[in-house]
Amino acid sequence: MEYKGIDVSKWNGEIDWRKVRNAGINFAIIREGYGKESPNQIDKKFEENYNGAKNSGVNVGVYHYSYANSIENARKEAQFCLKNIKGKQIDYPVVFDIEDKEQLKLDNRQRTNIVRAFCGEIENAGYYAMFYCNLNWLNNCLIKDELLPKYDLWLAQWNCKSPSNSCGIWQYSSCGKIDGISGNVNMDISYKNYSEIIKNKGLNGISDLNSKSYSIYTVKKGDTLWKIAKEYLGNGTKYKEIKILNNLKSDTIYVGQNLKIPI
Repeated sequence: MEYKGIDVSKWNGEIDWRKVRNAGINFAIIREGYGKESPNQIDKKFEENYNGAKNSGVNVGVYHYSYANSIENARKEAQFCLKNIKGKQIDYPVVFDIEDKEQLKLDNRQRTNIVRAFCGEIENAGYYAMFYCNLNWLNNCLIKDELLPKYDLWLAQWNCKSPSNSCGIWQYSSCGKIDGISGNVNMDISYKNYSEIIKNKGLNGISDLNSKSYSIYTVKKGDTLWKIAKEYLGNGTKYKEIKILNNLKSDTIYVGQNLKIPI
């Protein structure tokens, strides 16, 4: 099964996430930040995009744009990323975006080590790690035979009918049009149900969340907050507890939305 997605950053401006969800978008990979730790290098729309997507039932992954030129700096970037997503419900992978022209001054061994350092740090923290690059970088700038057996690939390859290399997510266009977003937006297809994989493996902090005070429920067709509260909390009138826990601004929920349910 394929899942429709987009990836966004501050450059996409104001997004009406409800319209995006209604347009059939299942997931969004949101830029969390770039480079090493700095308040100025958290994407200015990250919090807004994260909250908008989650409240509209769009599964969320994040990507970190890298400037790293060493293993040490790659690890620092990973630590910065982890700090920015702490406490958030991340349904899709945490992605290392390697494409900066300054990194072309390095050799393939160095660039590959940088990918491994970032992704390793992310995995050690209990998150699902992934890396992003275009086809040229994959074939000519990285040691792909070393990376692909270990990490999923998000491949950027436009203007073709299918990706040239096996990948978990395919970014197939940079000029898509989606209701709720002005201008062009990057379009993606996921070949895996990452939200289910991550939930089943207890990654991305889900096991920690479950061990505290709530479980995770995925909204199905026909569900309402009242119905979910009646089934899991024993009384439909307790739906407000679910609203408060999930920071919902309305009673509207969407198929595929992950909700925290008080235990």
